[in-house]
Amino acid sequence: MKTRLLSVMFELTALVSSATTVMWDFPRTGSCHEGIPFADGKTGVLVWGGGDTVNLTVGRGDLWDHRGGYPWTEEQNYTNIIALVEKRDAAGLKAMFSQTVPENWNPSGSVWTSRYNPYMLPLGRVVVRIPGVELKRGELDTATGLGKLVLSDGREIGLAMSKAQGVFAMKMPEGLDYFPFVHPATDFPIYEQLLKGRGFKRAKQTSSLAFTWELPADKPVSLECENCPLRGRTLYVWTNRGEPSPRPTLASVGFVGIAADSREHWRAFWKEGARITVPDPEVQELFDFGMYKFGSMTDPDGFPAGLQGQWLEDDRLVPWNGDYHFNINVQMCYSPAFRGGHTEHLLPLFKMVKSWWPRLRENARLFCGVEDGFVLPHSVDDRGVCIGGFWTGTIDHGSTAWVADMMFRYVKYSGDREFLKTDAYPFMKGAMKVYRTMMEDRDGALSLPTGPSPEWGGASFEMAVGRNPSFQLAAAHRLARNLIAAAKLLGETPDPMWLDVEKRLPLAAIDDAAGGIELFEKRPFNESHRHHSHLAGLYPFDIFDPADPATARTLALSYANWKKLGVSAWCGWCVPWAAVLHLHMGEAEASVETLRAWEHYFMNEGRGSRCWPYHRGYSTLALGRFDAAGKPVEGQEIMQMDGQCAAVAALMELMVHEVNGKPEFFRGCPAAWKDVSFENIRLSDGTSVSGRRLNGKVEIRR
Repeated sequence: MKTRLLSVMFELTALVSSATTVMWDFPRTGSCHEGIPFADGKTGVLVWGGGDTVNLTVGRGDLWDHRGGYPWTEEQNYTNIIALVEKRDAAGLKAMFSQTVPENWNPSGSVWTSRYNPYMLPLGRVVVRIPGVELKRGELDTATGLGKLVLSDGREIGLAMSKAQGVFAMKMPEGLDYFPFVHPATDFPIYEQLLKGRGFKRAKQTSSLAFTWELPADKPVSLECENCPLRGRTLYVWTNRGEPSPRPTLASVGFVGIAADSREHWRAFWKEGARITVPDPEVQELFDFGMYKFGSMTDPDGFPAGLQGQWLEDDRLVPWNGDYHFNINVQMCYSPAFRGGHTEHLLPLFKMVKSWWPRLRENARLFCGVEDGFVLPHSVDDRGVCIGGFWTGTIDHGSTAWVADMMFRYVKYSGDREFLKTDAYPFMKGAMKVYRTMMEDRDGALSLPTGPSPEWGGASFEMAVGRNPSFQLAAAHRLARNLIAAAKLLGETPDPMWLDVEKRLPLAAIDDAAGGIELFEKRPFNESHRHHSHLAGLYPFDIFDPADPATARTLALSYANWKKLGVSAWCGWCVPWAAVLHLHMGEAEASVETLRAWEHYFMNEGRGSRCWPYHRGYSTLALGRFDAAGKPVEGQEIMQMDGQCAAVAALMELMVHEVNGKPEFFRGCPAAWKDVSFENIRLSDGTSVSGRRLNGKVEIRR
């Protein structure tokens, strides 16, 4: 009887925890990223606007201009890099990773877009005028994916997106006059300011509700609408690559069918995945809405999600080219997949990475002479072409190792042994061969002569690279341990080289007198920074044994030093990471309050996940993006999904946290949460667990 009551309790908890209704006050006109988000893993729609105008900003996750990029060269080998580092030749390194820009190439545009690189493109906007009424409120039910706009006269516009149909729909109330128009990105000033100078032609408007855009080097893209004022008063929106294609079933399916598709999809999503219930409405919404956005932008049949998923601006280039940033950002975007039980959402990403294997093998050959290795730069397009010229990111082999760790974590959480055999294991082995070639054997120990700590240094050559970067050491150890574990799963004997790396490579550069874990040997962690890379061995790589007294002392000193230097240079995506670091050190209150700080400072008024702070007072990384009144400058929104997804993953860690494979339940839940529960959270051994803590009493169901 007790077991049945506990089962009923968990079922009721699940019904409550996945039923948050998120509210928007209108107008929402500061940025499209203040809008209500919908996506099907391929096309994204943001619903925003004000007065009598509804804007639908539409983007696609595969819309790249593939021209340009930085191919690896013979000169960019590890031996040459070490020699230039030892000579402190910053100019030589910059020249080695420079790029020739074609004549007549217009380099102007967003400061966040490199001058001659692949970059993601804006698509267009659907503008719907509804004369005589005004937008007052928006709602989104995260349990069903259904939304609505409430008008000043009390009538409602229904909103829904069908992943099965690949269509977004707006259901208009009876008697409401509305006038939709479609505007391609080339209607906006970005065309004259930037796109025209880069060889783009204007999109061809095939009707007031459709256009096709021929691209200079890629297949065309189209945005199309079908307006059915007499058959259900529904406006449908979809996109295509290639020529426009008709949607003859839309009128017969109708909004009712689109809404039914949405309900069924999200019912299955929430049933198979993790849910939490906490007695704090803001934290509850943070989880439910964040998991909804993760499930919208990723899909087993969708495109791999970059920094913004499919929610790209329609009138400007997306910051940082919209690239795949593998030194933490992609990892954070996909972090809810593991504990959240949605591991199949990782597969499009891994499929894309596998398509790059020939390029990544060539990178490894040029970089360090390894014929069967892999080297993945930190910033690439969807073909694996290096973006940038930020040389320390280009040679950051931790990016390769971290993707290998994602692959092995997928295997552990999903139990997919076939993927381990065909994809993860070969990739892991190739990544380790490169790491071992980079190492030198000196005084009985292995070491890395030079390497970066991600995103450190900037213009300061002295801080960019150093000997034995703690981040790279941690990544190499995690890779070695994963390889040893993978060999065991496959019934193979581990390569003695992996065992040797695990035995003789330092876990980190450590000087307890200087504050514990250092950035590099003889380079203490001495300033606030957005990338907590020197603590990656603590989290996410989990290579330390806190039961060892000497290790515990080093970790305590490192944690204290990190806290002392503070948050002044933190950006959005590093705050949830910090929350888990607090949790790892047993500070539940600090962990939760850090997530609250992320929500307050790095989420805009429409719940868009920002890179830079939205308010003063927390971080100095405003970079001038505020007006005299302290408000963000309009048009300077930098939305990235990494922070929002990482916050979701961190909230699951509050419930279930593992150190060296040993789970602890409710470790991050403050004592003030008298009744807190979770359902269907995945452990690293692939099993699922549910639990409840009521007035201090814990019950766990496996």
